[in-house]
Amino acid sequence: MTSVVTISGDITGDVTGLPPNVATGDLDVTATSDFGTFEGASWEISDPPDFGTASIDPATGEWSYTVDPAFFDDLDNGEIVPDSFEVTVTADFANALFTFTGTQTQIIDITIEGVCFTAGTLIETADGPRAIEHLRVNDEVRTADHGMQPIRWIESSRLSPDRLRANPAMRPVRLAAGSLGPGMPARDLRVSQQHRILIKGPKVEMLFGTAEVLIAAKHLCSWPGIEIETNDAPVEYLHILLDRHELLTAEGALAESLFLGEETLHTLSSDALQELTEIFPDRAIDQRPGFGRAARLILREHEARALA
Repeated sequence: MTSVVTISGDITGDVTGLPPNVATGDLDVTATSDFGTFEGASWEISDPPDFGTASIDPATGEWSYTVDPAFFDDLDNGEIVPDSFEVTVTADFANALFTFTGTQTQIIDITIEGVCFTAGTLIETADGPRAIEHLRVNDEVRTADHGMQPIRWIESSRLSPDRLRANPAMRPVRLAAGSLGPGMPARDLRVSQQHRILIKGPKVEMLFGTAEVLIAAKHLCSWPGIEIETNDAPVEYLHILLDRHELLTAEGALAESLFLGEETLHTLSSDALQELTEIFPDRAIDQRPGFGRAARLILREHEARALA
């Protein structure tokens, strides 16, 4: 008796602070057999994640992942953490004489990361383009929606070649000059893999009913001129926090500022959290409230693939 069960859909997830502060996805199953007709399927978590909790709807294959707050309280600022869990689908088949089942498993890979630019990136400010590493608190940067806005907090993280080799999810994505359109970016732009870039155009509006969307840089790597760097040169990431989630002009392209949702807050050190509490005394930082709404609709991986 031969049966083939195939899983497709969202097999990766990103925890970057977008409310409701979990990674989510949808899985589909295709099942065929030489001896019966596919009648339906049920899903379960067959191996849980190490650093959070996962659940899946047994009827639909919709899954969610929530990071464990206690674990992330102990992480270094800027650290990128991979996690994974396994799901199993059981497919039911039937013919005129009997019923039988087939199974298949799938690993779901999760990446938790704050968004950041690399050193050397030119950010549009009140005084023109300036290298991000020269910016300081209270310097004003140009935003797409609210004009000039002061930087409330800025911090850097240096990653050694050893850390890059140990965790390839930390390697930056390079968007070549012009890869997003004429003059966008004006020079090569390097960002963390989860850093979201503004994408717009007729196809965006046709598929998603909105003129502009944000897509994680790593989900743009099927586009010409956009790729994850594979060298082991050390990299310095810098985070810019404003009063709200904004779109900044970086090397002539629009990219997001740091979005302090719950999961991003979990990645910060206790010293960084104390500093943010002093900067934003009216917000209960230590209770992880999140920092409002995202600046644009954020696409998941399978949605981003539709624009490739």
